[in-house]
This record gives sequence, C-alpha cells and structure tokens, in this order.
Amino acid sequence: MNLIRVPLKRVSLSFVPLFRLPLISMSLSFMPFLLIISFISSSELIYHFLLKDYLRGLISFLFSLFVFLIPTYFFRNNLKLYLIILLPIILLAPFNLGYVAYFNSKLSEATVLMILNTNRNETLELIRNYILFLSIFMVVYLAVLYFLYTKVKKTIKTGYAAYISVISLAVLAISPFSKYDHNVNYIKNIKISLCSIYPYNIAEGLQNVWDQDNFIKETKKERDNFTFNSRQDPSIADKQVHVLIIGESSRYDHWGINGYSRNTSPLLSKRENLITFSNTVAGGFMTEWAVPLLLTGVGADNYHSNLYRKGIAGAFNEAGFATYWVTNQTDYLGYIRIHSLETQKGCYMLTDFRSTKNVHRDMELVDTLKKILAEPGDKKFIVLHTLGSHYSYSSRYPDQYDVLKPSNKTITSKITDKTYENALINSYDNTILYTDAVIDSVIRMVSRLNNFSSVTYMSDHGEDLFDDNRNLTSHHYGSPPSKHDAHIPFFIWYSLKLKNTFPDKISHLLQHKDAKASSENLLTSITSMVGIHYPGQDSLKDLTSIYFQNSKQLIMGDKMKVYHYADLK
Repeated sequence: MNLIRVPLKRVSLSFVPLFRLPLISMSLSFMPFLLIISFISSSELIYHFLLKDYLRGLISFLFSLFVFLIPTYFFRNNLKLYLIILLPIILLAPFNLGYVAYFNSKLSEATVLMILNTNRNETLELIRNYILFLSIFMVVYLAVLYFLYTKVKKTIKTGYAAYISVISLAVLAISPFSKYDHNVNYIKNIKISLCSIYPYNIAEGLQNVWDQDNFIKETKKERDNFTFNSRQDPSIADKQVHVLIIGESSRYDHWGINGYSRNTSPLLSKRENLITFSNTVAGGFMTEWAVPLLLTGVGADNYHSNLYRKGIAGAFNEAGFATYWVTNQTDYLGYIRIHSLETQKGCYMLTDFRSTKNVHRDMELVDTLKKILAEPGDKKFIVLHTLGSHYSYSSRYPDQYDVLKPSNKTITSKITDKTYENALINSYDNTILYTDAVIDSVIRMVSRLNNFSSVTYMSDHGEDLFDDNRNLTSHHYGSPPSKHDAHIPFFIWYSLKLKNTFPDKISHLLQHKDAKASSENLLTSITSMVGIHYPGQDSLKDLTSIYFQNSKQLIMGDKMKVYHYADLK
C-alpha cells in the first residue's frame, strides 16, 4: 500500500502548481488590474447576450480578456504603465459598449463610414436623448476606473506573470480553429480572430476605409476617362424632364400602395401611370454602399467596379441632358460624392439637426426642383437624394403629417426602447406619408409640363422596426442584414408622351413589376425607358426589355460580405 500511496502523493503535489491557475488563485492585489482589463472585454459579453448566445458571449469575453493579458510578463515590473498605454482603449470602451447595446451590432467598417459621412449635428440628433445619462455614466465610470487604478499593485511575481502570458498566448494560438478559413494562412486566421473583438474591429474598419479612400484616388483617372458613348433616340422631339428620387431607409411593406394595412400612400395610390415593383432588393445595407451601387448599376458582388466608372448622370450628360443633383444629405462626403459630382450642377442643403429653423426637409428639394424646371433648357435630368425615413423619424416631417399618434413628436423615446414601439412605428409611418406627398408633388409638377417625362423613386435600403425576437431597429445590423433592410420600394411614373413613344417598353415594365429585381437594374432600365442607348447596355438587366432576366438579388452586408436576399430573415 505504501508503494501505491507514495507515487500518488508525489503526483498530486507535483500537479498542485498547475491547477492553481493564476486567474483563480491570484491574490486580491491583482484583481483591480484584471477588472480594468475586463472593461475592454465587456462589450463581447453584452453583444452575444443580447443575441441570447450566452456560451458564445462567455467565450468571446474570455478570449478578449486573454488577448489583453498577453503582455503581462513584459510589464510585470510596472502593471500601471501597461494600463496607461491602454488608456485610450479603456476610455473608449463605454462608447463601444453603448453602440453595441444601442444597435445590437459591433463597430465595424460600416460604422466608421457612417461616422465619417455623418455631420456633427446629425450625430447630436441621435444622442440628444442620452446626453444626461452618458454624462452621469462617464463620471461614475471614471471614478470607478480611478479607484481601481489606485488599488493596482505595481508589480507581479515573475512566475505568475509568465504563466498568465503563456496561457493567454496559447488561447490566441488556438482561437482560429473554431472557424478556420482554409482559404488563407494561419496568420491571417489569427488576424480574423482578433478583428472580431474590440478594439481590433475598429482598427480593421479604419484600415479598410483608408484603403478604399486611397483606391478612390487611384481610380479617379479611370472614372474621368470613362464614357458610356450614350446616345438618345433622335425621334424624341419633345422637351424632356426625368427625375430620379433616391429614398432613405424606406421599406417596401410600410407603403399602403404595396399592401400595408395602413394607408400610408393615399396620393400615390390614386396616381395614374404609376408602376410599383413588388420584389426589389437594395444593393447594400447602408447608404454609403447602396447609393453608389444604385447609381452605377453595379452588383453587390462587384462593388469596387463602381469606382472605375461613372453613374447614371454620366449617361444622361453624354446624351445631351443638363444634369442636377439636389440633396439634404451629406453627399459632399464619402463614396456618394464621386458620383454626385458627375452632375453639371449641384444643390447641397446641410440640415441643422439642433433646431427647427434650419432643418431642410424633403419638400424643400421639391421647391428647388421647381426652380430648376423654370430654367431654360429642353432636356433635364435631376436627382433628388432625400432624407426620407432616416432616424430621427419625427424630425423628418412637419406637424401636419403627424397623423398617426402617439408619435415621437410628443413622446421622447430611444429607437431601441420596445416599450414605445407603437410611437416609434407611428413616427416611421408618418415619414412614409410625408414621402408619399413629396413624390406625388414631384409627379404633379412634372406632369403639368406635358413633356416626354418620367419620375422614378427607389429607396437606398430598408429599415428594421422590432420585426422579430431579434428586436432589431434602424439598419445597422449587417451580419447579415435583415430582409426588411433589403426589401425596398421602387416606383416608376411615366408621362403619356413617353408611353405613346415607347408603348412596348411600358408594357414590359408592367409585365416585370413582380419579377426579381434589384438596384442593379435601375441604370439600364431608366436609360432604356427614355430612349438612351449605349454599347454594353445589358438587355438582361433591362426591365423595359422582353429579354429581361430575374436579378440574383444580392445585397452587401457588413465587412462587404455579400448575401442572397432569399437567405435573409
């Protein structure tokens, strides 16, 4: 018996240090340091918990924690110095956590783009209801942070430090194997693992935006030299006005004309010569990607090619039209800018979201359109890029369109607060009522000219409105986007002169109104409808053609990943 007991005793004693894991048996003096590091990792836990993926949340939290514990050995003689180096990341952690909690989404390249392309006042509009809470939270957070920092022991035993660093490094080393991508090497897989957590996801987003901006500069010469070689049918002798209205955050199923239970489109529902397309999908889940795809007719699976070519304004320019860009969005920034500047004249209205005096609502674009139509010229193409249903919804329409109540005109609530879901949806539907009036006003104004004319409306993307147990709102969740973010309204109004000139084209439009379409079909279809032709104009994408084929209906989500609409929920 003694021969058996002795080895067992020796074995157990020899393994005691191994099982005394530093993270479990660490002295209390190390706990303040560990708590401060955990602030960085907390968003991983919250993000997955909001999605009810609790195990994944715990794993992601621990992975993030271990990543930031890797350098412990190198700072074993001055742990406070390491915290000082991490200070910017620690101070930004509450904002990252706030974004995750607010949008149920992680910061990414898409977020970086939205921040860069959103003016300061629009940002203030979004956070105005949270300023007091954020201020109090930050004061408490900084106080707790300082208190913990004063309790951090400057040094840690070399053995403990080495153990922590080795274990943490081992966790990083095995992290890719849960979802190993065999198309890239091991180092790239490590990077993919790191870029799934804060702050590496932000660093990756900034790097991607930087690379894309450089790519835009590098491709400027190709865009400048690009030509459609477009020509218009010389048989069209009438004066012409063609208007393209680009909507914002408007979803297909909240339009009365599309079958919504509420009559949110009372004017368009009565409008003659109007076609609504029932099965159209956005090219991107966010404006900065969706609009360039819409303008250039490029598919989501070929996004970067839009940077080598001109958009729809270029085709109209070459066909002898005077072209205009009118907007109350921030189109002087970002990827939309390169195509908005292709028009010959532009009117950019900067909305001041801090007041009611300097808010440029969409009907002001109609006022500008009226002035453009009064200018000399026989051939005009005008793009109106509207704010549509962009949050904050109640700021998008004047009081006379506050029809559905209660709304956020009188009730202040957060976009993510399901308690006030009714007020939020009422406010959103009121934006549709207002958009209905805007589009109808444009049609009425153009139709009175009795010209060869058309008015086209397509939203950039849709919107989430607490549609299922994911409780998504706005359109910031792109991994993958929801079907409500992808399915968009698409209307075409045509004049009698256009119909009489090209009856077959109108007939084909009507035949294809329920076909699978996407923003990729817009350029080809609109140019063809008005008699503009150019080499490479693809009849398979042309809704006015007998040869039209159903779209693949692809949408670009977060990190430029492409999804099939049929696979979305």
